[in-house]
Amino acid sequence: MLARRGFRIFIRIASLLLMLAGITGLGGSFFLHMYKFYGVFFSSLYIILPAKLAVAGGVVLLISGCTGCLVSNKKPSCGHGLFVYLLIIVWCIVGTTAALAYTHKGKIDADLAPLKDVFQNYSGNIQDPDTKAVDALQRELRCCGVKNYTDWLETRWFNQSRKFEVPLSCCKRNFHSCNGTLDSPQMLYNEGCQHKLKEKLLLSVNVIIIISVVVLSLLVISWIIVAQLMRHQPPQEYQILDQE
Repeated sequence: MLARRGFRIFIRIASLLLMLAGITGLGGSFFLHMYKFYGVFFSSLYIILPAKLAVAGGVVLLISGCTGCLVSNKKPSCGHGLFVYLLIIVWCIVGTTAALAYTHKGKIDADLAPLKDVFQNYSGNIQDPDTKAVDALQRELRCCGVKNYTDWLETRWFNQSRKFEVPLSCCKRNFHSCNGTLDSPQMLYNEGCQHKLKEKLLLSVNVIIIISVVVLSLLVISWIIVAQLMRHQPPQEYQILDQE
C-alpha cells in the first residue's frame, strides 16, 4: 500500500517536471521567430529543425504531464497505458531533437557562410530584406560588421555612398548623437556580428541538448515508476454469480 502511494507521488512529481520541460521546449518558438528575421544569414533550412522538434516535443510533453497528473491518483488503468504511449512519442521526438542539435553544433560556421554576402548586399533601403535583416541583427546583438566595424569599408554600399560612415544600426544606444561616422569609433559597436550570432546559436543548441538529456532521464524514471505501479497492482477480486 505504501509502495503504491509512493509510486503515485513520484508519477505526479515526474509529470509536473515533464510539464515544466514542455513549457521550456515551447521556447523553441523564440528561435523560430528569430529565424523569421535572420533566415537570410543561414545557408540551410535544416538549422531550424531542432527548434521545430523542440516545439512539437513541448506540446506532447504538456499533454503527457497533464495525463500523468490525472492518472497519478488512480488505479492502474488504460490511462496509465496512454501515459506510457505518450512518453514513447516524446522519447522519439526528444531523442531526434538532441541528435540533430548535436549534429548542427559542429556545422554552425558553415550555416553562417552567407553572412558576409548579406552584408555585401546592404543597400541602405529600408524596404530591402537584406538591409532590414542587417540593421535588425546589429541593433539586437549590438554588433557592427561581420568581424568588426571596419568590414563596412569593403562593402559596395560604403563605396557608393562616398561617406566616411557606417549604418546607424552600428551606433551604441547610449550615444544619441551618433551618426555612424568613423571619426568617432568609440560610439560604434566594436564586436562583429558573426561571432555574436554564433554564440547565440551555440547557446540555443546547448540549451536544447541539456533539456533533451534531462527529459530523456525523466522519461526513463517515469517508465520505471509506471512499471512498478502496475507490478504492485492489487489482485482482482472475483465473485461467482448465483445461477437461477
